Amino acid sequence: MDADNPVVARFRLFVDREVRETSPLYTHLALHVADSVAEGGLFAGVLAAAPERQRIPNLLFAAVQRVLFDASDAGLAAYYPSLGGGRAPDDGLIPAFDAFVEAHRERIEAVLSTGETQTNEVLRAAQLFPAFGWAQACTRRPLGLVEVGTSAGLLLHPDRYAYLYEFEDGSDLAAGSGSADGVPVLRCRVEGESGPAAKVLEPFVAKELRIGSRVGLDLNPLDPSEPADTAWLRALVWPEHTERRARLEAALAHAARRPVRLRKGDALRILGDAVDSVPRNAIPCVFVSNSLPHWSPESRAEFATLIRRLGARRDLVFLVKEAYRVGLGLFTGRPDEHAPDGVTPFEVLGGAVFLGGQERLFRLGTAKIHGTALAWSPIPLP
Repeated sequence: MDADNPVVARFRLFVDREVRETSPLYTHLALHVADSVAEGGLFAGVLAAAPERQRIPNLLFAAVQRVLFDASDAGLAAYYPSLGGGRAPDDGLIPAFDAFVEAHRERIEAVLSTGETQTNEVLRAAQLFPAFGWAQACTRRPLGLVEVGTSAGLLLHPDRYAYLYEFEDGSDLAAGSGSADGVPVLRCRVEGESGPAAKVLEPFVAKELRIGSRVGLDLNPLDPSEPADTAWLRALVWPEHTERRARLEAALAHAARRPVRLRKGDALRILGDAVDSVPRNAIPCVFVSNSLPHWSPESRAEFATLIRRLGARRDLVFLVKEAYRVGLGLFTGRPDEHAPDGVTPFEVLGGAVFLGGQERLFRLGTAKIHGTALAWSPIPLP
C-alpha cells in the first residue's frame, strides 16, 4: 500500500491535530497503525473490513477499547488508565496491542464496522451556552432545542449545568443553574484579553436560559440508561482522559434521571417534523456540533438548503460548532478569512437567524476541541 493513501494520512493527521498533546497512548498507536496500513500489515486488513467512512482513528481505537473492557485481564490493559493501568508506552506496547487485536479481531472488526463516532462530550455545553443565550437575546423568546447528531442527548440540558468561564488574568465568571445533580461544574477557558472578553461574554451567560422544548435527532440515538450504549460512549473517551470520563458518567446519570425525547432517523428527513413540533410560543433553535464532518459533502449541502427552507416558513435560529469548511462555510459560501493558523484543532461557532423569512449570518467565535476553550466575539457577516 502507498504511504500517501487517505487512511494513512488520516491516522497521521490524528496525531498532529488531536492526540499528541493529551494522549501519549493514542499517539504511539496511531503512528503504528499508519505504518502498518502503509506497509500492508495487520491494520490494512482490519480497516479494510469496515466501510470506508468507518476507517478512522476514533472508531478503531474505540472499538479496541470497547472489546478490552470485556477482556480487562489482557496484558494490553496495563497501558490503559481507563482500566486502571499505569504503564507508560514502551517497547511492549505495540506487541501487546497487535496481539490483542489478532486475538479479538472478529469482534473488533464487527464493532468498527457498525459503530458510530458519537462522542458526547458534555463540556461542549460550555461553548454552546453563550450561543443559546445569544439566540434568546436575538429573538426574545424561549428556545425549542432541536439537536442534530444528539448521541445520548447530553447537550440538550444546557440550562441545567453549572459553568465557570476562566479568563487569562485568573478571574472567572460563574453561570448556569447547576440543577443537574452530580454533574461537576463545566470549566471553559476564555481566550482574549480578560476585561474585554468578560464584558462581551457576560450578557449572554448571565440571564436565565428559557427552554420551551427539547428533542434530539440521531441515526442511532443512545439511551443514557442502557449499559451497552453507555459502554460505547465510555469507549470513545481517550484512555488518559479521566476528567472527561468522570463528567460523562455524571452527565449520563443525570440524563437517565431526566430523559428527553430522542428520535431515530435521518435528520434530512425528520428535521422538518421536529421543527414543527416546537411550541408556537418558542422559537426552534436547531444546533449541531462535531457531527457534520461525518456526513458526505452532498448531505451537508442538502442540510444547509433544508435549514434555509425551514427558516423561510417559520422563525428559526440555527447554531453550528464545526470546522468552518463543514459548518458556517456551508452558509457563507466564502473562505474563512479569520481562521487561525497552526495545527491545534478548533471549530467556528456560527449562527443563522431567520426572522420573518429574512436570513442573517453571524460568526460568534471559535471553540477548541472537547469544549476546553472558547473565543467569544459575535459579529454579523455581510
